[in-house]
Parts: sequence; C-alpha cells; structure tokens
Amino acid sequence: MSPVPDDPRRQFDFWVGRWDCAWEGGTGTNVVTPECDGAVIHERFASAELSGVSISVYDASVERWVQSWMDSQRSWFHLTGSFEDGAMNLYTTTADRQGHRKRMRFDAITPGGFRWSWSRSRDMSEWEAVWTIDYRKADAA
Repeated sequence: MSPVPDDPRRQFDFWVGRWDCAWEGGTGTNVVTPECDGAVIHERFASAELSGVSISVYDASVERWVQSWMDSQRSWFHLTGSFEDGAMNLYTTTADRQGHRKRMRFDAITPGGFRWSWSRSRDMSEWEAVWTIDYRKADAA
C-alpha cells in the first residue's frame, strides 16, 4: 500500500511527524503538524546552520499544493506543485537573480522516511542538485 493517499488534499500526510534529518555535513530536525482541521501543513525545521518554517495548503481551485517558506537566512520562497510519478514536486513561482527556478522534491517515500531534495534549473528540464536530505521518523528504531 502506498504511504500517499489518492485524495490530493491528503497527499502531504506522509510528511506529518517528527523527523531526524541528515545530509552531507549536517543534521537537523523537522516537526511537521496538521493545523486548521488538517487543511494546513505547518513545518518547523531546525539545524545548527538554519532554522525555518513553512505553511502548505492544497488549493482545490487550481488542483495544486501551495507553500510559503521563510528562514533564519531571511530567505522567502513561494512554491506550487503537485504529487506525480511517485514524488511531490513543488517549484518556485519566479526565477532568482541568476535565472534559476528551484524545485523541492519529496521522493523514495516509505512509512519510515523519504528523501528531500532542493535543485535548480534555468530551463526546468535539467535539474542541478543543491541540497539532499535523508528524512527518518524520529521515533523509529
């Protein structure tokens, strides 16, 4: 059985929980909770280098997820996307000063974890990995 429900409003349910995060050169934690009767997903990420929060909601009028991310480096991103081909893909809505759009991707999803990646592209066809994080349930043995 897939850890991702067919109902698009519930496709981020796999992310809800307490997570231990690891990447090359660092570790952190992420606490992701449902808010507003499950309509909003609230993220609280923390590491030695970065802390941040996001709010995600499914916009049924356009059949897309929408996320706003803000962090301790004063970064702010507005992303939109959907679950397709076994992964949740969210894309920045505008290019940065270097002409890159960003992609946040959740894949390799299992009940105990997943892989999160942050990539960039100028043409949205070839993606260059910038940061990859391995997520594991904090309470998993």
